[in-house]
Amino acid sequence: ASEGRPVALAQAVEEPAGPSHTVAHGDDLWSLAERYYGEGARWRTIVAANPTLLADPLARLLPGTVLAIPDPVALVTVQPGDTLSALALTHLGQADRWPELHALNAHRITDPDLILPGWVLKVPLALGATTVPDTPPPPAPAEVDAPGEASTADLPADPVLPAGGVASGASVEEPTAPTAQTLAPDTDHGPASGFLGGMTALSAAAVLGGIGVRRRVQAHSRPLGRRYVQPTGELSRYEAALTQVAPDEPGPGRVELLARAMRLLAAHWWEQGHAALPLERALVGPDTVEFTFGATPGSVPAGFTRLGNSLAVSWSALNALPDADHPVAYPALVTLGERAPDQLVMVDIMASGVLGIRDDDGRAGEVLSAMLVELACAPWAAELDLLVVTGDPSFADAAGDGRISCGHEVEDGVATVERLVQQRARFMTGRTWDAGRLDPDLAEAWAPQVVLFEVAPDADQVARLEAAVAEHACGVAAVAIVDPARVTSVDWVLSTDATGSRRLTDATAEVTPQTVPAETRRALAELHHLANTTTSEPAPWWQGPTEDDVNIIALHPAPVPEHRTGPRLNLLGPIELTGCAGPAPKRAPRQLIEYCAWLLLHPGSTPQQMGAALHVAEGTRRSNLSRLRSWLGDDRSGALYLPDAYSGRIQLHDEVTSDWDELLVLTAGGINRLPLDRLLTALELVRGAPLADAAPTQWGWAEEFRSDAASLIRDVGVVAARAARERGDLETSRWAANRALTASPDDELLLGERIRTEHSAGRPDEVQRLVTRVTRTARTLGVDLLPETIDLCQEVLEGRIRARA
Repeated sequence: ASEGRPVALAQAVEEPAGPSHTVAHGDDLWSLAERYYGEGARWRTIVAANPTLLADPLARLLPGTVLAIPDPVALVTVQPGDTLSALALTHLGQADRWPELHALNAHRITDPDLILPGWVLKVPLALGATTVPDTPPPPAPAEVDAPGEASTADLPADPVLPAGGVASGASVEEPTAPTAQTLAPDTDHGPASGFLGGMTALSAAAVLGGIGVRRRVQAHSRPLGRRYVQPTGELSRYEAALTQVAPDEPGPGRVELLARAMRLLAAHWWEQGHAALPLERALVGPDTVEFTFGATPGSVPAGFTRLGNSLAVSWSALNALPDADHPVAYPALVTLGERAPDQLVMVDIMASGVLGIRDDDGRAGEVLSAMLVELACAPWAAELDLLVVTGDPSFADAAGDGRISCGHEVEDGVATVERLVQQRARFMTGRTWDAGRLDPDLAEAWAPQVVLFEVAPDADQVARLEAAVAEHACGVAAVAIVDPARVTSVDWVLSTDATGSRRLTDATAEVTPQTVPAETRRALAELHHLANTTTSEPAPWWQGPTEDDVNIIALHPAPVPEHRTGPRLNLLGPIELTGCAGPAPKRAPRQLIEYCAWLLLHPGSTPQQMGAALHVAEGTRRSNLSRLRSWLGDDRSGALYLPDAYSGRIQLHDEVTSDWDELLVLTAGGINRLPLDRLLTALELVRGAPLADAAPTQWGWAEEFRSDAASLIRDVGVVAARAARERGDLETSRWAANRALTASPDDELLLGERIRTEHSAGRPDEVQRLVTRVTRTARTLGVDLLPETIDLCQEVLEGRIRARA
């Protein structure tokens, strides 16, 4: 209470029959639930056992209050050699009580005969305890039990504890939220490998980076008094494992720096007038990244070092080099696995044409899952389009954000490759794909297209794929699992050696493959889904309604003519994009609407012009434009509403319209010459101020449009109000001025028309209010009233204009 926070009062529990807790200073229901159940969300269990408590999980509790704690648990970490029977004997006194442990940890244990070191399990505390043991500080590393020994001692039958004290002789483990070190088995690849399989640090960092961006978007848009669901339970452990595996690096991490290296290479070659060199592989080490090419580089970019056919650059040098706002050189770069500790082998899918993986091991699907995860989350891969032939589209749908499409028929994937090759070949006259990819104005239209076959094609289909991509080098490639009994043309072979270790080999290298098991993939999909969701729930720290108590002028949008079939952008009021043929984006739809508006107002511009005007990095612009293309969709004939910029110019489909375009059409010819009904139709388009719900720091490029739109609407309002009043239609005059005032609040000419209308209607009180409003506005702005406004105010309030010499 001394801290100014609410205190939840509770009467002392008299001689509780079961375990209890004496409240100490700073306790709240959430922290107690974390302590005794391992989950703060279980605070209601404590409330149910103590009805006098307030149902507020974060309110401070009154020190000295005795609370009943039903069925508390401790958290213990599985040590090498532990079994459920041994843990039951240690903590419950009887080995045959292991089913209780199994039931309590069913979310973790699928096979009761298999528990792995590093797992954190819940263990019931002794039911005869009169007071739940309070949690001691975690022991220093030297004090923890040695591996293989029991992690806790037997609890006494009836421990007697002081308030907030620790049971004498009990050494139950600190039941706080588990750390990254306690979330997975301890294997050669670290304690997180049990969750993440063979995922590398680079991919883990890419996944965390993508999820982090989505969450920042969520936090930015969170309504007052609302919250978004966050990962709990097993999902939170997967995320902690990702954090453990991903390197903790100051400043830009390796994911960002690797993308920067490929932008610097592309920018250098573009400036030198060269095409991108064919990449054989990239080695990502602890200190450097080394790109090995099929030919000797002719020139060396700043910061790089030439080593034969390779260019190498250190992470520290990359961190010091300025980033280049340029397309990356190899957007289809993926990790195959580790050649040595902390040295990743990466290959460019486009260089292979068809990257075939022969599955001697029977688990090549996990290798392709890892590729999918990296291509969905790595920032450089945002510059390619991906089709996945799969039986499980959940991850691609959640993480791809509209950039990744899915299918389940192998034949459809093969036909897609053939069609894309033929389509692109028609536009390649006079240039090569490698050169076009480096041109900032052509790179988007020539984005690589990768088809990932998680369902293995047969020998004939593989032959068709190889023939298609070999005919024209036009940025189309495929990755496929191949049947070792039917296909001999492969790049890499997945097998298991005599020691049981898995290997991925080609003629020159052998690596431990990067893999993502099915369970990990499902968890990653769910993490992305939670980060993408726009559905919020009432926050536990908020009471009462969450809606803002503000008055909003409700204006109905103008009816859309029946002949309009394409997408429509509304800018004259709250910003909205309607009539799209594709699925609505899960992330940042307002950014995509801004892009659409810029394209409508600047038709035929280049990608570089667009990026410069919007002040966005090329990668961000390209990614958002790809998502906008998916959202807009295509017309009935299959033509995209946002076509690819094969000419280097971006032009929306003619059927993509806006209310601004319609307003310009309606007012063409001069508003002072238009009939009243035409002016009123134009005002029906106005739903508020132009870009009414854009933040002051957003849409900076649109200031000219906003000013022009507001000025035009004001003029239409003045002319329409005056024409209606002169006809004696005061209601229409009032409506026209009010509608225009939503776009130009407190405009002096519009308020003047309102004053004249209310004076004609015989409403002196309203006239007085409007005169006060117009004069106060002028005083607030520090401007003089127009002479005609002064005359009007004198006439309506005093009956005549004051005499002047």
